[in-house]
Amino acid sequence: MNKVIVIAAALLLGSGCIFAKSSAGAKSRQIVEISANYTEETQVKVCQKMFGELVAEYNKKNGTNYQLQLLTGQGMDITNTRMSSGDKPDLFSIDSPSDANRYNKDGLLYDLSAYAKKYGWKNKMFPWAYDLALANGKMMSMPFGYEGLLLWYNKSAMKKLGLNPADIKDLASFESAMQKAKGAGYIPVILGTQDWPWAQEWYLSIMYSYTGRNLLRDTLEGKTKLGWKDPRFKSTVELYKSWNDKGYLADGKSYILTSDDAINIFTTGKALFKLEGTWAPYWILPLSQEEQDNIGVMLHPAINSAEKPHLPIAIGQEWCISAGTKNADICAFILDGLMQQKYQGVFLDSGMDVAPIKIDDAQYANLTPVVRNMWKIVNTALDNNQFGYATYAFYPPETRVYCYEGIVNVLSNKISVDTYLSKMQELNEKELKAGFTPVIPSAK
Repeated sequence: MNKVIVIAAALLLGSGCIFAKSSAGAKSRQIVEISANYTEETQVKVCQKMFGELVAEYNKKNGTNYQLQLLTGQGMDITNTRMSSGDKPDLFSIDSPSDANRYNKDGLLYDLSAYAKKYGWKNKMFPWAYDLALANGKMMSMPFGYEGLLLWYNKSAMKKLGLNPADIKDLASFESAMQKAKGAGYIPVILGTQDWPWAQEWYLSIMYSYTGRNLLRDTLEGKTKLGWKDPRFKSTVELYKSWNDKGYLADGKSYILTSDDAINIFTTGKALFKLEGTWAPYWILPLSQEEQDNIGVMLHPAINSAEKPHLPIAIGQEWCISAGTKNADICAFILDGLMQQKYQGVFLDSGMDVAPIKIDDAQYANLTPVVRNMWKIVNTALDNNQFGYATYAFYPPETRVYCYEGIVNVLSNKISVDTYLSKMQELNEKELKAGFTPVIPSAK
């Protein structure tokens, strides 16, 4: 669910752009087409090189003559258009398990179960990530890009305000810090969602997970009578709205500011905190070393006594094979290849998603200090099962969309908190009855 810079229209790249399926006088050529949600120039080059290597490796091993056609672009609209047409890619990436669930219901995904067994994916991947890929016991997609939601802070602003991030762990200390920041002319927490509405759910992922993980899990699974209408969720939404009304949250303009506005405000020292996930290196890495060193990262403080600070997790990307492909074998080979340790360091250095596997410490060696510290926080939370539940990984799809669309109407006083949560419960119940099956791992 990461936000990347859109540079241009989709690019056809690979081992040369391939337009013909055969070449006269040559061994029959086969095309494997991969569609990937990347547009940042460095990341596109990484994809081109990596997929090219894997295709060549498959050809050498199997005596085939596949050539790569790589289509890169950003946004589910492009993928939805392709998958509803007769011109489907062989292998493609999408944003979340919710999208994979929808495609699977429409019969668009290839069953990967046999390849999962062949390559031992269950033993390679984090159990919670592997389970997210299952539908009625079958593996229908490849989870990729484990990520978490964090709070980034400006070290200079923190020092000027006389604050120590290690001391900001609960609601009282967090609200005190935001009040100090506001009084000193800073925006306490910057967030911009006008062009990227999903950014609103980043914060809601934290707020609802922090309301109570057992409560949230039981609500999503339909095991409680009140569900989203539980008073504890109402208190959380009222708290979030109070921050907006006080100007703590993007000066009350989180749904008006763009994502680039938020980045610029934070990197120019006008905000104390920035709410974002582990994909933040895409805008941190281009900064000067001095600017990077002025950024810190931490878990969001607790908002009640029910939960300690923890890491709401998600899968940021899903790799899928089209149901009608004739090239499933090479696609599965490529998916297995993506989990090689040698590629994880490349992904990390480029600010890309990494495989949901235990990554060797050596792969983090080249990272700038703040990014290395970020991964230390993430991996420590995963190792200790101290994680929560991001909306876009665990919620039913319609409930998830209304979660971030409806909250804007609450913040702008168009609907009440009760109306918002009643609609959340209505959608959650409807989707469970329609067959949505939440897969929610247990955490401490």
